[in-house]
Amino acid sequence: MGQEIMISSETEGLDTENLRAAVIGTGAIAQRLHLPAYRKSEQVDLVAVCDVEEKKAATVAAEFGIGSYYTDYVEMLESGAVDAVSVCLPNHLHKEVVCTALEHDVHVLCEKPISTSLTEADAMIDAADASDAFLMIDQTERFNPVYEKTKELLEKGVIGDVLSVRSRFSHPGPEGWSPRSTWFTDAATSGGGALIDIGVHNADLVNYLFGSVSSLSGYSDTLSMDADVEDTAVAALRFESGALGTFETAWRTDPESIEMQIVGEEGVIYVDKVAPSLRLELGNDCGTVDVPIPDRSKYDGPVEHFIQSAKANSEPTVTGRDGKRALEVVMAIYRSSESENRVHFPLETEVEE
Repeated sequence: MGQEIMISSETEGLDTENLRAAVIGTGAIAQRLHLPAYRKSEQVDLVAVCDVEEKKAATVAAEFGIGSYYTDYVEMLESGAVDAVSVCLPNHLHKEVVCTALEHDVHVLCEKPISTSLTEADAMIDAADASDAFLMIDQTERFNPVYEKTKELLEKGVIGDVLSVRSRFSHPGPEGWSPRSTWFTDAATSGGGALIDIGVHNADLVNYLFGSVSSLSGYSDTLSMDADVEDTAVAALRFESGALGTFETAWRTDPESIEMQIVGEEGVIYVDKVAPSLRLELGNDCGTVDVPIPDRSKYDGPVEHFIQSAKANSEPTVTGRDGKRALEVVMAIYRSSESENRVHFPLETEVEE
């Protein structure tokens, strides 16, 4: 049974102007990203963590100097002591927890992917629409300075209209990132393999930078892992703008490879997240420019943006609908691979299950 939370707006030592935040799920992503970011922010009182493993919840709470922990997220939400939560749980648990938090008018930052199905994503979006709180999906790559700068260059039209795109997002796999989290390769828990895990980053980036995908043809397969989920996926994309693109993602890429080539009417942009670097090659013998990249996100990262949005009660830059659009690209590749047919958008949610 979880420890009762003892923090209220009258509790000594808390700034009542600060956002009262909690984290549900205390695994690798919570410990590496969410908890440190909340702890760093001067706008937040990190009041609780929740995990079904009581010992783990207690240990993480102690490590981060958090006064209270829970093993039951409903009990935590019903305490009334929390304004906002990060949901850092296995993918198949997102929908129930997110909807419950939104029903309590608690702002939610949900880890990607939004869910394991478009039907669940729709339910989460509906819950956000009915709530006085909002839903943000933690598509972290949008907040990487190299992609923020790329977006700026595209909006300024420095290479003219985009004609074609090559986008690759691959790394060695989940074992190095989160050795304990075997659920990544359990299809019932994760919803898939590399495609839904890191391919959803790639999907969100192409939507963010180049607009909606109108159709695609793709393949996903298990080429080197001993697992029931795919370790590799590729696709050919057509965007609503008329531009064409290729999409690649894999868990068996060591060293990691996260890069883009963007071909426009007046030049080419080369983006490398790993380096990181941003190179602009202009046509008509105008030469090559190495574009400076800011040291940090203009939002100071996804968690800080979530905090500021929650304090202002303003819609964040990555909404539930954005999360669904990224998942839709992922699901379309799965469907195309299974049927060996081209898939058109928007997808029919009824045929998903």
